[in-house]
Amino acid sequence: MRKKGKVNKIIEVKQPGRFKAFFSNPWKIAFLVLLAIILAFGIVIGIRISTPRMSYNNEQQVSFDKSEPILEVLMTKQQVNSVVDYYAKDLMKDSGVDYSFTLEKDALIDGTFSLMGHDTHFYLYFEPYVLSNGNVQLEAKSLSIGALNVPIPAVINYISHSVDFPDWVEIKPDDSMIILHLDSLELPNGMRVRAEQINLVDDQIRFSLFLPEKAKPNKKQEN
Repeated sequence: MRKKGKVNKIIEVKQPGRFKAFFSNPWKIAFLVLLAIILAFGIVIGIRISTPRMSYNNEQQVSFDKSEPILEVLMTKQQVNSVVDYYAKDLMKDSGVDYSFTLEKDALIDGTFSLMGHDTHFYLYFEPYVLSNGNVQLEAKSLSIGALNVPIPAVINYISHSVDFPDWVEIKPDDSMIILHLDSLELPNGMRVRAEQINLVDDQIRFSLFLPEKAKPNKKQEN
């Protein structure tokens, strides 16, 4: 009898595929994830840069309502006093008189005038009011001039003839008042000013600024 030989079975061991082999390596996975993040971030940034945020037309003109203020200025009494003192020196430098205007508990004009050949010092107190048109009215309320009895209209009249006030300052001696016509005052840049509030007790003086009614011509155009 013939003995049957052992048949050697060849067991084929299949090698892992490339796909499976790749995922068996954590370092390769980490590298791929990092690369994907970098590429995605670059794409997002590129889209954001290339996409316009807004469209702007250079020819589009911006219009302003000139009846509405463009700026509101809130000042203290000390700030107003500094401004008035600066301009008063220039106004009175050729007048030969010495007056000063300050805001304290009231509006105060103090100065000197010649009486019977003697310089007499006086203090004239005013109550300031903001009129409905934005002008300011200074109504005289008391006068301090030593022991002399001088009527208020006489002192106001003396002031009006001793100083060459600008046209927008109206002196009314008979009514014992001074009116500041701010609606006739034009600032050097053409802007206009309007008084809104004068509260000396709480130290709040408020003004509004308006654009010029007509634009001033350019200096190059004038030439």
